[in-house]
Amino acid sequence: MKKLIVFILLFPILGFTQEKDESRILHMYELEIKMNERENFEKGMKKWKDCYLENSGKDNWNVWNRVQGATGTVAVTFFMDKWAEMDEAPTGADTACQSIFQTDVFPYVVKMDHKMAESMPEFSKNPSSGNTVAWVRFFRTENWRDFKDVVKEVSSTYKEAKGEPLGYWYDFIGGDPDGPDYMVSMLHKNFAGLDEEWDSPWEIYEQKHGKDKTTKMQEKFRSSVEDTWTFVYKLNENLSNQSQ
Repeated sequence: MKKLIVFILLFPILGFTQEKDESRILHMYELEIKMNERENFEKGMKKWKDCYLENSGKDNWNVWNRVQGATGTVAVTFFMDKWAEMDEAPTGADTACQSIFQTDVFPYVVKMDHKMAESMPEFSKNPSSGNTVAWVRFFRTENWRDFKDVVKEVSSTYKEAKGEPLGYWYDFIGGDPDGPDYMVSMLHKNFAGLDEEWDSPWEIYEQKHGKDKTTKMQEKFRSSVEDTWTFVYKLNENLSNQSQ
């Protein structure tokens, strides 16, 4: 997003597409909604979205409801191509709908966490559309060089065997010392996609390189990682705009 980014940064409360060969900057705002206020929050967000589109707003974003973990967690995601987009002034659509955040959205939010990450197209699969479920694994690393070396080699082996890597990789830009350094997202059309069988990258790697080399690579990977965790997100299509 462009003008909307500036607006969001000025009013801190507040989608998923990318060109294959170009790294882009992902903004991810994770919001904790007050208990029993999800319906009111969504009404406020929908009111803002309708206002934004009625005023010819052009930006795209996705709203994701987190499935597990703390209840009432919502993630708003969008991309920008260059840092210079944050220098652009808010559009007429941004300013026309500004008060809706203050009266119909902010009152239902407990806190917000803003993360930024660069996409890693060299390790990621081709863009796809129509996905509504995201399985996202986060990594906090001890040795980022070893971590990237392993991801690069395993992803390239998987791509050679299957035609493309398995997921979408991101490298986080700064942030909290206890936050993630990397994440990989696997997208599905629906929850049934999580039931489908698939070959893991390690299985494919072992088929080509053998068990001994795979074991060494897995040990290198484990020693490079301090912690890892996973969340599943469901796309809120009603609140998103031109989501992919």
